[in-house]
Amino acid sequence: MTAREDPPTATPERAILHVDIDAFFAAIEQQRDPRLRGRPVIVGAGVIASCSYEARRFGLRAGMPLGEAKRLCPEAVIVEGHAQVYRCFAEEIFARCRMVAPAVETYLDEAYCDLSGTERLHGDLLEVARRLKRHILDATGLTVTCGLGPNRMLAKLAGKTVKPDGLARVTAAEADAFVRERPIEQLAGVGHAHAKTLRSMNIRTIGELRPLSPEVLEALFGAPGRLLHERCRGRDTAAVNEREVPLSISRETSFHRDTAERCELEGMLEYLVGRACRAARELGLRPRTVAVRLRYADGEGAEQARSLKVPSEADPVVMAAALDLLRRQFTRRVALHALGVTLSQFVRAGGEQGALFEEQEAGRRAALYRAFDGVRRTFGHGVLVSGRALHLKGRLDEDRHGFVLRTPSLTK
Repeated sequence: MTAREDPPTATPERAILHVDIDAFFAAIEQQRDPRLRGRPVIVGAGVIASCSYEARRFGLRAGMPLGEAKRLCPEAVIVEGHAQVYRCFAEEIFARCRMVAPAVETYLDEAYCDLSGTERLHGDLLEVARRLKRHILDATGLTVTCGLGPNRMLAKLAGKTVKPDGLARVTAAEADAFVRERPIEQLAGVGHAHAKTLRSMNIRTIGELRPLSPEVLEALFGAPGRLLHERCRGRDTAAVNEREVPLSISRETSFHRDTAERCELEGMLEYLVGRACRAARELGLRPRTVAVRLRYADGEGAEQARSLKVPSEADPVVMAAALDLLRRQFTRRVALHALGVTLSQFVRAGGEQGALFEEQEAGRRAALYRAFDGVRRTFGHGVLVSGRALHLKGRLDEDRHGFVLRTPSLTK
């Protein structure tokens, strides 16, 4: 062991924003069903995947077996979950993160945004974070907690002190005192088992971990122990890296009433295609493959896919393929209960080479859609609706986000 306590080191120029979606799955279920608001909600099967803050007051937490959760909170409402809906919400939130940060690294319910060097463009970074929180709330109805710091670890740790719906900043000058006093459980890489071991050694705060040498920590926890030696001093040199291209982008909804009406089906398909293509454009992606899936009122399903001649994120190109797939599949004399479209096999926009004329046309089209998407971000997706989707007007309620669908994630 050594008594040496080096102060945290961080590159002052770095500014990392950590965005954490509050009680992600459970919050979405409360948004989808107003009857769940204010009640303890558990999402999971077998173990808790997510639980609302109302449930956490009873000691519930992610990873807890449902049997134990029911004993602690008999009145909790258990929902199995809707993975596709959660992905839709996450895509919407992360798209807004990319509007303010040149590099965004995303996970299931959180994102790291590298804002380093953007002050001259965006202004005060705390105000940038406040605006981002407002935009996310307006777009999705969900709250996020934001932490701003000189590295990834400090940014996330800052956010942990103000959950839910909070915003906190830790500067490099404040880092030493801030890290030292935090509970040991809040240190990245210290789970329940590690925390139990450390507490048995009378180590309850991050600062109390510092006297342990890298060798001792490695003996206790294996190779990750050396990483804990750095982290307890506020050190984290990891960069923010864009995650891999997503495997797919989907938009789907069930109908308020089962329908076999062609104009309504094709109108909804065009609306879903527009939402999916916009999500692809915001990620800088072009799909090679389009799939359409149907679910009939009697529970039967169907799904087909086709490849585009050239990868494209343009609504008309994708819609032509999707419409053909719908018409090929919708052959039964049974109403549809749900409809969905999936884009996949992505390439980065600009990653395909074509003839000069095609590239010029693609550039003009991209400029047009940038204008469309900018208007929709500012005034809501529903401000620009065209083509077959116009058939939905008068049939569905609307708000500033667009048509109010039965699947709330797609309303946003």
